[in-house]
Amino acid sequence: MLATTGEPMTTKAMIEAMTERGLWSSPGGKTPSATLYAAILREVATKGAKARFRKTAPGHFAFNIESTQD
Repeated sequence: MLATTGEPMTTKAMIEAMTERGLWSSPGGKTPSATLYAAILREVATKGAKARFRKTAPGHFAFNIESTQD
């Protein structure tokens, strides 16, 4: 999603875009964007420069091109 848009997105916008494109459907959770936000932050903290995401501004994430380079 982030790699195709080329623009930073909020997790709420990511959830909406994935739902619209049929890439994801909610299993019934009350706060899917908060769950995604927490998961992205965990990955960034754990993997650092190898994480698939990078934080660009408060609440905004972009695809980390460095995660695909070795």
